[in-house]
Amino acid sequence: MKIEVDQYKLIRNLHTVEGKSQRYIARVLGLSRNTVKKYCDGAVVPWERKTPERKSPVITAEVLEFINQCLKEDQTAPRKQRHTAHRIFERLQEELGFQGSESTVRYRVGQLRKNFSDVYIPLSFGPAEASQVDWGTATVIMGGQKTEVQLFCIRLCYSCAPFVVAFPSQREEAFLEGHILAFTYFGGVTFRYIYDNLKTAVKEGFGRYAKEQESFHRFRAHYAFETSFCNVRAGHEKGLVENLVG
Repeated sequence: MKIEVDQYKLIRNLHTVEGKSQRYIARVLGLSRNTVKKYCDGAVVPWERKTPERKSPVITAEVLEFINQCLKEDQTAPRKQRHTAHRIFERLQEELGFQGSESTVRYRVGQLRKNFSDVYIPLSFGPAEASQVDWGTATVIMGGQKTEVQLFCIRLCYSCAPFVVAFPSQREEAFLEGHILAFTYFGGVTFRYIYDNLKTAVKEGFGRYAKEQESFHRFRAHYAFETSFCNVRAGHEKGLVENLVG
């Protein structure tokens, strides 16, 4: 069975973030218990080998089209009459006989809704909700010589606690290792990370239109966190880490 990166991320998110049991995850995603058990703890990743593909029998093309249609209707509907994720879940049950869970529908609605509305990054945060990430530069004395280094910087949005580590470059391996070192330093992973449109993270596009690099997409699927990319000319959306870089 081939598990797509997005489905792997959903397994990891349901298990590590929402605390759902393996039995629950297997039931709502239409997967075997053995498959879910294999991927829950992150010891095995789906891109290491290829196996025959199987699509989830719960989130079908018909279900996705229904959700998209609901969100399209909301574009011209009064605000108080727009669909909530709960209402879409109810309509799926009533009109399509949907058998999956509400949490699965909420996840899909959240992903698809990004295509239908302008996204602005909030500037107030709760504990463990988000972190901001950026690069900076500094000149250091190394071996008696002045050397420019690249500073990987993360700041927690709630406490403003900082983490900074120096690398010789901003290449992909440094970008990913910087995250891992920060996770270890803080003792965990926040639910979301906010970036500008870094080439090591973004393949093309920007803001809500950003398409992630495949390696970064896999990385965040494994660590089960969400991402937000700043809008163009909106540096204030990650002002905490920009101040840290300064």
